[in-house]
Amino acid sequence: MPEIGISADELASRLLGLSGSRQVCILDSCGVGHLGSHLLIAGVDPVETQEFSQDPQHALEGLANATAGELPCFFTLSYALGLALANIPSQHADPSEPFVFLATYENLVVYDYAYGRATVVGRNADALAREILGSQAAEPKPKTGRSSLVSTSFSMREYLDAVEAVREEIRSGNTYQANIVQRFEVELGGMEPQAVFRRLRRDHPAPFAAFIQRQGSTVVSASPERFFHIEGRSIEASPIKGTAPRTGIEAIDRETRIRLAQSRKDLAENTMIVDLLRNDLGRVCEFGSVEVAKLCELEQHPTLYHLVSTIKGRLLDDAGLTTVIKALFPCGSITGAPKISTMKIIDRIEQAPRGLAMGAIGYCIPPGFETGNSGLSAGVDTNVAIRTMVIRNDIASFSAGGGIVNDSEPALEYQEMLLKAKALLAALELDHEHIL
Repeated sequence: MPEIGISADELASRLLGLSGSRQVCILDSCGVGHLGSHLLIAGVDPVETQEFSQDPQHALEGLANATAGELPCFFTLSYALGLALANIPSQHADPSEPFVFLATYENLVVYDYAYGRATVVGRNADALAREILGSQAAEPKPKTGRSSLVSTSFSMREYLDAVEAVREEIRSGNTYQANIVQRFEVELGGMEPQAVFRRLRRDHPAPFAAFIQRQGSTVVSASPERFFHIEGRSIEASPIKGTAPRTGIEAIDRETRIRLAQSRKDLAENTMIVDLLRNDLGRVCEFGSVEVAKLCELEQHPTLYHLVSTIKGRLLDDAGLTTVIKALFPCGSITGAPKISTMKIIDRIEQAPRGLAMGAIGYCIPPGFETGNSGLSAGVDTNVAIRTMVIRNDIASFSAGGGIVNDSEPALEYQEMLLKAKALLAALELDHEHIL
């Protein structure tokens, strides 16, 4: 297992350079160190990629087969997979986004931020290490044009009306909380996905970031939210509910932290999703093992503050990955509660497909592959695919939104949605004025 004398930034840059002619997947904690995330994990030249788009059960079988093998794999799960598994017919067809994408690798490149060490693990580790050391760092390619907003699923007025529509559903007793998102489409004008990821990683480092080249698209993510993490028979989920901007000016940020930590609305949102995930985990965990390890803890990220909770449990002996997905997916933090009835409301109110947005991105490391000092552990880790875009045919698509409760103020919800979209818009060289 060779080590590479290289920094995390240089490694990421060289991997992006290789992605110009090779298929590359990168999952990167960006050195943020949130919830124990401390690695950059990357694969180059998968031995196999698969996409499943028609039958949700077939998609899960493909995922089960890949994750039961001897090789590590990366995967994406679309939000539509959750609708299909719940037998919810959707008015928003998105044939371009597969239920499941899978990429299996013989070798992994691993950077451990905790020790400042890069290693290559796998069957041809020495050869891949030499290729990386001999590769060139990615240089941003000159653009052929300027990025421009193509469309949004709601106008400002329509978004405010959507919030009111959710509040009416709450008053009618049909939901307690519903997450509504705005979909953006941006024409890149020749901007490379690598350049977008580079800017996001530099300006908005996130603990569950990703750059994934698929068969006809590239995924770029700056997600701050873990969905679930499995190690051995232990599982934990860490939903985010409650977001506020971090300015870097301590006097302002101190007031922001106090306001967020005491916000009745945000505390109510977070607690409802904790209850939902306790219930979901209870379906696949040993009786009495599910516990709330952290409740509404305020955590700071480079540009935002979040309220984060963590729920833990011990999986039943027969609860494999696909069983967990059936019980938990999609994450309650991006649906609302109760989950199934709220997903139906969401599909009726929203005006566009979510695609991969609000789905999940993850990896599986099989037992035995983690040996040595790479920092890898066998298991599964996934994010919630928020602050995540899919780039296809020079168009970037992504969504942003928030949880709506009865005392939500529509204008403030609109501003929160813009705040969550800000990092992705900036990475695409756009700002809020393009959508107001």
